[in-house]
Order: sequence, then C-alpha cells, then structure tokens
Amino acid sequence: MSADNRPARSADPNHPECLVILGLLPPVTAEDVKQAYLAKAMAAHPDRGGDPAAFIRLQKAYEEAKEFVQFKAGKLEWIASKVEIYSHQQDVASETIERGGEFEMEEADWLRKSFGEDFGHVADKLVRIRLRGPRADDAFAVLVGFRAEALKDLHTLDLAGGSITDTGLLQLKELKGLRSLDLRGTAVGKLGAEVPQWYENLEFLGLPKGAVGMFGRLAMSRRVKLEIGDAPAE
Repeated sequence: MSADNRPARSADPNHPECLVILGLLPPVTAEDVKQAYLAKAMAAHPDRGGDPAAFIRLQKAYEEAKEFVQFKAGKLEWIASKVEIYSHQQDVASETIERGGEFEMEEADWLRKSFGEDFGHVADKLVRIRLRGPRADDAFAVLVGFRAEALKDLHTLDLAGGSITDTGLLQLKELKGLRSLDLRGTAVGKLGAEVPQWYENLEFLGLPKGAVGMFGRLAMSRRVKLEIGDAPAE
C-alpha cells in the first residue's frame, strides 16, 4: 500500500483500481460489486469513525465498478447510454470556457485500456469548474443545475466573485457529488446557510459576508470548513 494509503494501481486492464479498492477480482457481477461495497462501507463510513477521504474513494470505486460491469456486459450498449451524458457535460464545459472559466475532466483509464482512445472519452467525467466574475451568474447556475444528472461526478465548483444569487444557488441543489463550493463575494444570501444539508460529502463552503449568522455557523456540521468574505485574490 502506498504512503497515502491508496491501493497500488493495477497494470492489468481487466483489473482496474476500482476493483482493487473493493477487494474484487474479475470476472465480477453487479451483485458482487454491491456486496463488496456494503461490507466495506459499514466500517469506512465517517459516522462509524471511518476516514471521510477514504469513504469518498470507496464510493467512487463503487460507482466505477458498476460502470465496469455494465461495460463488460455489452460495450456498444454501454457506450450508447453514455453519449447523452457526455453531450451534457460538453455543453457545460463549453459554456464555462465561453464565459472565461476553466474546467477539469477525469479520464477513465480502465476504459481506454479496454476499448481504446476512440470511444474511451465518452466515460470522461467533469469533476471541477472554476468560473469567477460577473459571468458566474444565475443563468449559468441554471445551465449547470439542469444537467445535474450528467454532472454527478462534479466535486468542485468555484463561483467566487460571481453575481449568483439565492435563485441561482437553488438550481445547484441536485449536484449531490459536490465536496467544495466557493461562493465568496457573490450575491448569495440566507439560503447559503442551508447548503451543507444538500451535500453529504461537502468539505468546504465559501460564502459572502452576511449569508450566515453566528447561530448558523454554530449549527453547521463540523465536517464542513466554512470561509466567509470576499472573493479570494486571483
């Protein structure tokens, strides 16, 4: 095991890292994946004293392992099911660039090894968006929120210094995979105090001044690092 406690990556394309984390060897079924996850999740859950970062890796491995099983069961059918998701992700990525922001995609290494570069990109995941300034507005939030189903792997959303309000923030509620949301220096108001309740794995939340009072801060989960103020310097 490596220094950061992550399992070593396997060079075998038939044995991707997600299976290593779950302690499985191919061939595997969907039920194998489910049972392995449930067994490990019992001990790894933060509510039982587990490490939050390790639990997040376990959840990610579970989702990837389910994809792996579906892919092996029928490659063409699996790819067809991913085309629409990929298209929605590209819509958001393109709009982010158009507005002066940046994004990050995470590649599915196991898929490229199994099926090649030509189709491997359809399983890439949009994991980070950074868009600052006035163009990070409610309209952009609507665009992102409308495609929440295709953005389940988005874990970092940085809209600091934007013009987003509570109306736009509400559109982001279904981005359940968020771990970091930076809204410092925006026009978000009292709704910001409710954000930690929306995202099970939220670790960082940045809010503008006045969005949450003293009692709201005290009531906020300790797992969330809260920072309040203006947008950080570029």
